[in-house]
Amino acid sequence: MIYQGEHLWVGQLGHFFVLLSFIASLVATFSYFKATQAKLVEEHNSWKKLARISFIIETLSVLFTFVLLYLIIYNHYFEYEYARRHSSRSLPTKYLLSCFWEGQEGSFMLWNFWHCVLGLIVMSTAKKWEAPVMTIISLAQVFLASFVVGLYFFDVKIGSSPFVLVRNENPWAPIFQDPQYLQKYLRDGNGLNILLQNYWMVIHPPVIFLGFASTVVPFAFAMAGLWKKDYREWIKAALPWTLFSAAMLGVGIMMGAAWAYESLTFGGYWAWDPVENASLVPWLIMVAGVHIMLVNKSTGHSSKASFWFLFLAFLTLVYSTFLTRTGVLGDTSVHSFTGEGDSLFWHLITKMSLFSLLFIFLYFKNSKHIPVVKKEEEISSREFWMFVGALVFFISAAYITFYTSLPIVNKIFGTNKAIGEDPEYIYNRVMVLIAVIIGLLTAITQYLKYKGTPRDFWMKKVAVPTVIAALISLAISIFGKISYDKYGAGYLGAIHLALFASIYAVVANIAYIWSGLKGKLKAAGGSVAHIGFGLVLAAILITSSKKEVISINRTGIMIPGLTDPKGRPDNGLENITLIMGVPAPMGKYTVTYEGDTTLPNDEKLYFKVNYVRMDSATQKIKEQFTLYPDAFLVKGEEGRTQLSANPDSRHYWNKDIFTFVTSMPDPEAAKDTATFKNIVVRAGDTIYYSKGYILVNQIIEANKNSNKDLPLVDSAWLADVSVVSNDGMSYKANPALFAKGNSLIPKRDTVISQSLILQVDKTNNGIALGVKESNAVMKYITLKAFQFPFIGLLWLGVIIMTTGFFISMFRRFSAS
Repeated sequence: MIYQGEHLWVGQLGHFFVLLSFIASLVATFSYFKATQAKLVEEHNSWKKLARISFIIETLSVLFTFVLLYLIIYNHYFEYEYARRHSSRSLPTKYLLSCFWEGQEGSFMLWNFWHCVLGLIVMSTAKKWEAPVMTIISLAQVFLASFVVGLYFFDVKIGSSPFVLVRNENPWAPIFQDPQYLQKYLRDGNGLNILLQNYWMVIHPPVIFLGFASTVVPFAFAMAGLWKKDYREWIKAALPWTLFSAAMLGVGIMMGAAWAYESLTFGGYWAWDPVENASLVPWLIMVAGVHIMLVNKSTGHSSKASFWFLFLAFLTLVYSTFLTRTGVLGDTSVHSFTGEGDSLFWHLITKMSLFSLLFIFLYFKNSKHIPVVKKEEEISSREFWMFVGALVFFISAAYITFYTSLPIVNKIFGTNKAIGEDPEYIYNRVMVLIAVIIGLLTAITQYLKYKGTPRDFWMKKVAVPTVIAALISLAISIFGKISYDKYGAGYLGAIHLALFASIYAVVANIAYIWSGLKGKLKAAGGSVAHIGFGLVLAAILITSSKKEVISINRTGIMIPGLTDPKGRPDNGLENITLIMGVPAPMGKYTVTYEGDTTLPNDEKLYFKVNYVRMDSATQKIKEQFTLYPDAFLVKGEEGRTQLSANPDSRHYWNKDIFTFVTSMPDPEAAKDTATFKNIVVRAGDTIYYSKGYILVNQIIEANKNSNKDLPLVDSAWLADVSVVSNDGMSYKANPALFAKGNSLIPKRDTVISQSLILQVDKTNNGIALGVKESNAVMKYITLKAFQFPFIGLLWLGVIIMTTGFFISMFRRFSAS
């Protein structure tokens, strides 16, 4: 059958280049291996030339597959499964790149692309290290290429290709009996996950995957050092790459935090989600590895540990991929990939096992020959405390890995262990103590000298920074009113200690640049990174302990059925209900929901929320601004419309006002098709409705002859009623009916939380109370708002820390 409208040439080219990249990576690996093993210069150069050609072919193939897949997505070729699953015609062009790396195959291709770029740089700069280092990089490349090759080896499927046709994936579907299935049935795709429709998801994945790809380079240098039995010189070549990897991983992780802050509604930037944890662990070990390598380069100590830290950084990176992409985490993560079945599971197991076996074999083969300084480090030496700090980083990484891996532990041992209902406390109770130790070490270690430091010299250097840091942290603790007592006095005390340690790290390293380095910033990369790290720690402590909910509901209108971002029932006390056009007090502000709107080519609904703050003395407007939190309206269970909200924030130098919508009336249910049910009543009567009952307290009748307060109407009938819900809540309502000439004018009253509309009617049998239960009572939203103090300090700290990494990296590259 000839199908109409298919663009088969794109997929055929894509399959060709995917296969070519896989074959070229195999050839490059073998050729570089032979070049490494070659004894003769001519033989070495011959194999290296073939390896380089193969790697360049592989790089070009990866680039072509990248372009072809984007072409499929951009042109909406929905005959391809990848485009159908991840994109749609209504998706804004700026998010099409996000479609590329939403799926497993596209993200592996992105990882593969960065591998190729880094490989080309290593190939042109590594000199004598090129062959052994590129052997390891090319071997890692074999696995990345195989992830998207999509071939069967006997009954075993190797990888999953992004260039498969929908009809080949689902040949049994009846629509493929029609040659015009594209025009009739596949005119649009499923679209991009709404959580990924954010500009951070366009730039965050390329950066974090560059960080992922970079971990293989320092590991490859470590393997090359063992392979070539050069146990010291490899450090000098690997150190700049280790700094680069730590910098890119750190930036990528914090870009993810920025995405979570701007796109998710849990009210923060870090929630100890397993996917977040899996990316953090390699960074912790890589940073520890940087310090261990510096110790080894300067003193010769920790030579064996240097190999292990770089190996573990790479291994935990692959393990994090295993956790987040095979589905083993199940529903414990809000943003992990779904699994690709046993194929990817065993694929990643094989990769971890192979590289582990290769490292362990080379390490123990060379272990006796690795030079070890027999003299123990002096406790007053810089290298001793740098090693302690690296060990603390490693312990924190191990702790996080254990709790993140609980789903795997349960599957292996048949247990049912869980982290508990408050995972943040499980992690934070240990990490706050880690912060104390690391902060103190970051402050004092640079004042120590390698191989030993006179006590008087060290005390003299640290005295002033210590006093300044103590005064600053004491002022913040007292005047900043840090009194986070959710977990008791001990936890609060640890927060104050950690705050001192983080401020100490900042002050001491600023002082060290001035006194120890004489202001030479080119040599101050480590100190600059430490300053940024201290600011990050301080910001985390302040924002977490001083985050304040300002949307306390004092309107008396409670909306039932609210849930928190984790899907748990929410009592609504922290969600203010805003009726459109009606100002409501919220903390220092008066907030008004002014309506909602949509934009062309944008599926989101934007809510206009106006904030006004009055000057208490003059009663004039002191501040006014408008926020536009938005939401996707998605069909949930039983066809009900649900919100997938995105927050909006007002940024100040010292805080953010963070706002998002938690509920609104269902647009479908809000179509009013209900009618009034009229019941003749007298004082004392009770009327039942679906959620409770209505008690008629009194019926008041008046006319203009007997009541001078009715100058505008002839007669009036007023009902004073109490509405009592099944949960015991009571509401007052006063519907009325006015007569003017021959016209009757009803004044209806509403009880929003009960979806009730009440009116008074006059019948031949007396006064009737009209009762209508309707979801279209009134247009409203419920809003949740936080105040984050000094959140900008966090992003500033990340920028400064990254700058420090790059200063050190460029200095080391120049020295090598």
